[in-house]
Amino acid sequence: MRYGWTALGAACLLSFSVHAGDASLQQQYAHIQDLNNTSWRLVSAPSGDPQALAKAVELSRQSLASAEQMKAALRENAGLALEVTQRHSDALRILASAYALQNDREHALACLESLLKEAWVEASTADLLAKNHALDRLRDEPRYKAVIAALGRLDSQWRAPAIATTDTELDEAHRIAGLSLFWSEARYNFVHFELVPDLDWNQAYVDFLPKVIAAKSLHDYYEVMMRFAPLLHDGHTSITPPATISNEFYARPAIRTAMIDGHVLVTEVCSPKLASQVRVGDEVVSVDGQDVRQYAQERVEPYASTSTPQDTLVHVYDYRLLQGDHRQPVTLGLKDAAGRLRQVRLSRENDPSVQVAPTVDWRMLPDGVAYLAIHEFEDDDGVKAFERALPQILHAKGLILDLRRNTGGSDVVGAQILSYLTDRPLQGSRSRTQEYAPVYRADAGPYTAWNEWEAGTFQMERAQRYHGPVVVLVGPRTYSAAEDFVVAFDALKRGTLMGETTGGSTGEPLQFKLPGGGTARICTKHDSFPDGREFVGKGIAPQITVAPTVEDIRAGRDPVIQRALAVLAGKEASPATPAP
Repeated sequence: MRYGWTALGAACLLSFSVHAGDASLQQQYAHIQDLNNTSWRLVSAPSGDPQALAKAVELSRQSLASAEQMKAALRENAGLALEVTQRHSDALRILASAYALQNDREHALACLESLLKEAWVEASTADLLAKNHALDRLRDEPRYKAVIAALGRLDSQWRAPAIATTDTELDEAHRIAGLSLFWSEARYNFVHFELVPDLDWNQAYVDFLPKVIAAKSLHDYYEVMMRFAPLLHDGHTSITPPATISNEFYARPAIRTAMIDGHVLVTEVCSPKLASQVRVGDEVVSVDGQDVRQYAQERVEPYASTSTPQDTLVHVYDYRLLQGDHRQPVTLGLKDAAGRLRQVRLSRENDPSVQVAPTVDWRMLPDGVAYLAIHEFEDDDGVKAFERALPQILHAKGLILDLRRNTGGSDVVGAQILSYLTDRPLQGSRSRTQEYAPVYRADAGPYTAWNEWEAGTFQMERAQRYHGPVVVLVGPRTYSAAEDFVVAFDALKRGTLMGETTGGSTGEPLQFKLPGGGTARICTKHDSFPDGREFVGKGIAPQITVAPTVEDIRAGRDPVIQRALAVLAGKEASPATPAP
């Protein structure tokens, strides 16, 4: 998950945290938003009407006062209190803009200085101020420059540009600093240490110090770093090498493989150039002369950041098995359906004839069943595909939503699709993140504290909705925001979940740069079902388990879709009762 339920702002109705059912709080928050939106429209109007600016000042002051009152009432609700604090800061910026346009420099600068004293200060505020032309006449003011400088120091403190240099020739100090930066950020921010109880993170840091010291080249350095992050066993915590050398790690021939019933099979041949060498259903028995399982365990698995056993199988035997340096071909030992053995040597260089799979797949299946596969929630392609197909979906006898290859993106995209299936509010995950106060540690010693918030709700007005039976297909590649979709679908009791257990990894990763141009991310948010059931580190099990066999792959059959059709046709009872 990446963006959270609030990403659509005014386009949806929101409720928050512990007080999700408290209409009064929702109304107060909406009132603050309305005051800010109205005052910003007045400030942004090109006319610069004095009466409009005076009204903007009045409304912004009202917003500040309302936010102060609401913050005082929310001391037990940190999630919503933070939202209100952010709206308070918005009001200060708008008020500063209105004062500046009135040429009231003193009050405008005082508002900007007050931003630095807020309970929540974001370094990105500097960018907002720089893009706000209402403040142009303040740019040369020393007090304005002091505000920008303070925000810049905040940015530098956390982004650590002195460590995250783009220089590709890394000295020993920067190699050590990069390892130290990742270790430190994880130590304070990683949210799932309870899932790796046998890991001594501090000892791991000590163990890797001599390894980064010995890694003289940029490639060797990232080969070490990419083995450090997987020790945390989390799919949202990883280290990625610089783009300049990514093809030394991630290049692969244009085929896909998977572990099926204990056999590593070729599941796709994505380039016509390889059709004469490799066939779907071939079993991979060796890689570069080494038994495929031994190769995977020794040369692939140590680099895989995964959350569950099923997630590990996908990364090791599908995503990463054949990855490597683009300059080095890979030799595969293959066994066909008749048991005949052969070897093929495949290039890892970029193949321009590779057939890129679409992000969505829409079609009508037999017996009037609508089928939509959505392979990512990174953008709104899935929403657009659903809306284009809506006239046919509305008349369908059943709907299959296939998320088996959906690796995530934004949970709001999934929520938009779900909003076409119900008029009930959608429930998001229950969440928590660590809350660290240095003074508490100084007073009480080592401790853990959590900032927790209940599942929020999401609702959108729709002119038409589909009320027929629904089956959602999932598997170990169903990940992140796609699992957030499954959580909300489960809470709705809207249909049947079918396939295999999901990957078991979601959260909000902290992302930052590393020396030499690489990047890192660390999971900072723990999510669970609204009722507290855990799925991170476990996965979400379907109500009906169906998985392809070796014979299915070789015959080109999809038993999961066939089973879904049987359920929708009433040939097999569904364990779920659709909501009316």
